[in-house]
Amino acid sequence: MAAALLSVPGAVVSASADTDGALREPGCAKLVGSGWGWADIHNACGHTISATVEVDGWDPSCIQIGPGGTGRIGLDPGDEPYYAYEC
Repeated sequence: MAAALLSVPGAVVSASADTDGALREPGCAKLVGSGWGWADIHNACGHTISATVEVDGWDPSCIQIGPGGTGRIGLDPGDEPYYAYEC
């Protein structure tokens, strides 16, 4: 298992390769659930965002999610979302 040491002013955080998705979600968009053909993205911020998820191949179109809300995005059959991000 690979490990990384991340230096942030005022904090030291260690992370393993198992948490790569969490490391890529520093903004407001958080992947909170998924299933066959869908993924749920939570907006952890107090303003509206546009977001999507990372999958192999073409990423789905961005959707708007209101402050503190959760939006469901459609996925192609077989797509597995890795993490959410703002677009």
